[in-house]
Amino acid sequence: MIRDAAATFLSERCDSAALRKAIDRDVGADPAQYAALWQQIREEMGWCSLTVPEHLDGMGLGQVERVLLMEQLGRRLAPVPYLASACLATDALQYAAHGAAQQRYLPALASGQLSAALALPVAAGWNPQACQVMVRRDGDAYVLHGSVAQVPGADQADLLLVPARWYGAEDTFALFAIDMPARGVSVEALQTLDQTRRIARLTLDNVRLDAAARIDVPQQLQAGLQLTTTLAALALAAEQVGSAQQCLDLTLAYVSERTQFGRVIASFQAVKHRCAEMMVKLESARSLVYGAAGIAHTENSVDSAAALQELALEVACAKSAANEALFFCAQEAIQLHGGVGFTWEYDPQLYFKRAQAARVWFGDDAACHERIAAALCDSRSPAADARRSAASTTAAGHEDDNFRADFSAWMQANLQGEFAPLRHRGGPGDEDADPVGRKAWERKLASGGWTCVGWPQQYGGRGLSLAQQVIYHEEYARAGGPGRMGHIGEGLIGPTLIAYGSEDQKQRFLPGICNGSVLWCQGYSEPNAGSDLANVQTRAVQDPESGDWLVTGQKVWTSLAHDSQWIFVLARCEPGSRGNRGLIFLLMPLAQAGVEIRPIRQLSGSAEFNEVFFDGARAKACDVVGAAGEGWKIAMALLGFERGLSTLGQQMHFLHELDMVIAAARANGSLQQPLIRHRLARAWVGLRSMRYNALRMLSGSGDGQLGRESLIYKYYWSNWHRALGELAMDVLGADGNLVQADDIRRSRLQGLFLFSRADTIYAGTNEIQLNIIAERGLGMPKEARAQS
Repeated sequence: MIRDAAATFLSERCDSAALRKAIDRDVGADPAQYAALWQQIREEMGWCSLTVPEHLDGMGLGQVERVLLMEQLGRRLAPVPYLASACLATDALQYAAHGAAQQRYLPALASGQLSAALALPVAAGWNPQACQVMVRRDGDAYVLHGSVAQVPGADQADLLLVPARWYGAEDTFALFAIDMPARGVSVEALQTLDQTRRIARLTLDNVRLDAAARIDVPQQLQAGLQLTTTLAALALAAEQVGSAQQCLDLTLAYVSERTQFGRVIASFQAVKHRCAEMMVKLESARSLVYGAAGIAHTENSVDSAAALQELALEVACAKSAANEALFFCAQEAIQLHGGVGFTWEYDPQLYFKRAQAARVWFGDDAACHERIAAALCDSRSPAADARRSAASTTAAGHEDDNFRADFSAWMQANLQGEFAPLRHRGGPGDEDADPVGRKAWERKLASGGWTCVGWPQQYGGRGLSLAQQVIYHEEYARAGGPGRMGHIGEGLIGPTLIAYGSEDQKQRFLPGICNGSVLWCQGYSEPNAGSDLANVQTRAVQDPESGDWLVTGQKVWTSLAHDSQWIFVLARCEPGSRGNRGLIFLLMPLAQAGVEIRPIRQLSGSAEFNEVFFDGARAKACDVVGAAGEGWKIAMALLGFERGLSTLGQQMHFLHELDMVIAAARANGSLQQPLIRHRLARAWVGLRSMRYNALRMLSGSGDGQLGRESLIYKYYWSNWHRALGELAMDVLGADGNLVQADDIRRSRLQGLFLFSRADTIYAGTNEIQLNIIAERGLGMPKEARAQS
């Protein structure tokens, strides 16, 4: 409701024409436009009361609601001091001021009677060393002197909140409230590149204030201001996401109308891919912003330094991603608008200027990355190990501590002895590691009831809640659980059979998956049907006597086929059919005449992929899932299940790999190189984005259908993982070229580097993924067609 109401109001009151009338001198700028919109927001909409506590006449809502609103304000570049007054100043009063000041000012701010500004330099946020305002006592009064170069909203404020450093005790501070206008206070409006945000220089020339003007609680002032600016950075990141969304929307509208060479340019693949890249950066930033907002919603307390540090780290990730997303989307909007994108008349220039200004406020890229690197990598930082160990302990705000403890204890007790060598083995690029031991591990898991935990109990699962499934995958990976040889059965064909299979199929196939005795592989890709899966040529012809299906053809890149007993196969059952019509989804035993499996050796030297040849192999009539001709529907539903909870376990495996890279960098000293630290921080941002994006995916439909946020996931993680492999080799340096079998870390990082080359190819190449994002996520044309 908050989002929709804000979107409707701002589309009516702050469209492009209204915005330009408020800011653009060339079209007769009317300063009253500023004031009118700001008054409507304060008095009619009541948005300034959003996060003010109810006992102080506010709504008492939290950061999730705030970022919903800020995103909409960002879409329209609303030229109002909401960030300055309703975020910065309001939060400073809540977290750093004493009760009397809160009673005096917060109800007036909530009702819209007052507008306020917090006198902090926007580039630094709360940085004690950057405070240039000094204060001294003069009897019962205080005297302030100094300046602040750039204060948002200061020239519109009825109330200024000014932090000041004590003369003679420069590590201590105080906070003062100055009702405007005031003697000795000069506010100079500044000319800005981004005309949508008003900024002023504040100068205090021996300003004399009475004792009541000091409003801070000394013991919580600095933590309160740190929390205030951290939440402001989060609000700004949400605003940036909204602006990035508008850049994408403006671009889609333009490319869908602009024609060249007889076609709308939205049909050109180069244009589609650039728009898809905009969506990838936008959605990844949105995931981080809302993930951080969820933490801030429950942890915005200055009572816990650890909670504040944790929140600051999450916000640094969100701000870094939002900086990148808005700047990229704004520059692409200009490029894809062509010549008109460079004109004053079209709106992309407004967003481009906002992008540049916003990315240096409250945490530029360098500051965000150094904060992350310090917490992630520095041995001197007490947060380093705790940060990594706590990286995924929050299950989207739904904890089940007893369940976590039980499963963690089981893993610790059982991943011992014969299974100890399996820790952290069998992941991507390492799937051929000790198949005998890992098969035994599958049976061990089953004996403890730890397979298929999300399945309904009637089919042999535990029926765990979503939160508990998140915990399960995290704790499994954290304990070093080996790559699951049963994951194709448990995560793909099992859920597909539960959703679409017959009762007979469920009774025959699900128990073997649950008890770890039957392993499955996937028969989708073919030499001429990889990313173009609908081009499958494997044929299935029905035997008129038995009703069984006889299959002829070839599947390729079939993971672990040589260790599996069954395969599910997508085949063409209607002669002459093309594309996704006329397909059938079959369940087939591999141990039969007419099936040949040939391993494929990869550039890494391992051979977990296979070719599978069918020459009249048989699938029983009772082993067709759905009906003949419905194969595509079943196949697509299965791929939807692939983007599920197991992704959280995958991310914990990625975390382990990142830890190995950090350990290698620490061992050879490259951890102190600024560029390496920057890249490690970016890797962490990507990992957190994947986590929050996965949680968004899991909050959607459970029927296997893909939501918009799901569309970016494969493209995002595969490119992230490939970049991590490159980073690993850059950390190793010249030693990365030497093969040394007894150096396990080096061998694993070399394997990561080599195998990650496949990540952006299998399960849909980068290029196909961008097509999917553009066509399904953005509604762009599937192919270029000349206009009639």
